[in-house]
Amino acid sequence: MTTAQVRCAPTTEATPHASRHRWTVAGLALVLAVLMLLYVMLGPVSFAPGSVVRALVGRPDETLHRIAVWDVRLPRVLMAALSGAMLASSGAFLQSVLRNPLAAPATVGVTPGAVLGAVGVLVLTSGSEGTLSHLNVLAPLGAVAGGLCAGGVVYGLSYRRAGADPLRLILTGVIVAAFLSAITSFAVLTSGSHTDAIIRWLVGSLSTRTWEHLVFQLPVAAVAVPLAAAVIPAANALQLGDAAAVNLGLRPELARAGVLAVAVVLASGAVSVVGGIAFLGMMGPHLARTLVGSDLRRLVIAAALVGAIILVAADLLARTFSLDWLPLLDIATAAGSRVPVGAFTALVGAPFFIYLMKARS
Repeated sequence: MTTAQVRCAPTTEATPHASRHRWTVAGLALVLAVLMLLYVMLGPVSFAPGSVVRALVGRPDETLHRIAVWDVRLPRVLMAALSGAMLASSGAFLQSVLRNPLAAPATVGVTPGAVLGAVGVLVLTSGSEGTLSHLNVLAPLGAVAGGLCAGGVVYGLSYRRAGADPLRLILTGVIVAAFLSAITSFAVLTSGSHTDAIIRWLVGSLSTRTWEHLVFQLPVAAVAVPLAAAVIPAANALQLGDAAAVNLGLRPELARAGVLAVAVVLASGAVSVVGGIAFLGMMGPHLARTLVGSDLRRLVIAAALVGAIILVAADLLARTFSLDWLPLLDIATAAGSRVPVGAFTALVGAPFFIYLMKARS
C-alpha cells in the first residue's frame, strides 16, 4: 500500500465542500490576524493601529510604544498563538487515533507531567542564589522533559503483547495524570519560594513571558510541525480502526505510537511556556471538526487556528480583567491581581465539557 493510497483512505468530500473548507480555514486565519493586532493595540495603555505599525518597523512615536509593543505584547501574543495552536493540534491527533472525544493532552498525562517538570525545577532551585535569571530556560526545559517522560510512562504502562489499545491508553493516562497532579500539589505545599510562579504554572499563564521563552519554544515547534505533517496519513487511517489500517498496509501499533509521540511533543512544547492550560486541547479540535470535518489534512490546521484564536482571546481578557474589580475580594500578590489565562479557558472549557457529555449521553 503506497503512501498516496493511505492518504486517500478517509472518504474524500465533494469539490464544493473542499472549497468551502478552504475558505473556512482562510477565514480562521484572518480572524487570528485581526485578533493578534487587537492584542498588541489594547491594554493598560492602548495604541492606534498606526502607532503599532510604526513601532513594529522601528519608528515608534515614543520610546514607550516600542517597549510596550516589541518587548511586552508582541512576544506574548506570538507565544499565545503558537501555544494554542500546538495544544489544539495535539488534541486533534489524540482524539483521532484514540477514537475518543474526551482525549486531550491533560487526559493522557502529558500536561500534568509537563507541569510537574516545571514545578520540580522551581522547587529544586528555590533556595539557590541567582537562579531567577536562569528559570526562563530551566523551567521550560523541565516542562518538556516532564511531558515527554509522562507520555512514555503512559504508553509503557498501557502496552501489552497485542499492543496499547486506545481505551487502555485513556484509562492509564487518567490514572497517571491524577498521580502526577498529586505529586505537584505536594511540591507546592513544601516549596519555600517561587510560590506565585508555581501557582501560575499550575493554572496556566503568559504573565512575564519574554522573547527568551519564545526562542526556547520555536525549536520544539520546528521539530514538531514537520513530524505532524508526516504522520497525518497514518492518523487518518487509524481513525477508521485498526482492522481498516491493516488493510491499508499499516502496522497499527507502530503507527499509533508515532502519532502519539508527535502529539506528546506538541503538547509538551506548548505547556513548557504557558503552563497547565485547561480544556484547550479538547475544545479546539471539537470546534474545528464542526467547521471542516474529521479529515486530519484539514482538521489539524483548523484546530491549530481555533486553538490559537481561543488562547489569544483568553489572554487578551486576562491582561484586561483585574481581580481588583471585584469589591468582595482583597487580593495583593507579587504578580499583581491579573487573572491567569488558564482561569479563562477553564471557565469556558468546563461548560463545554458538560455540554459534550450531555450531547453524547
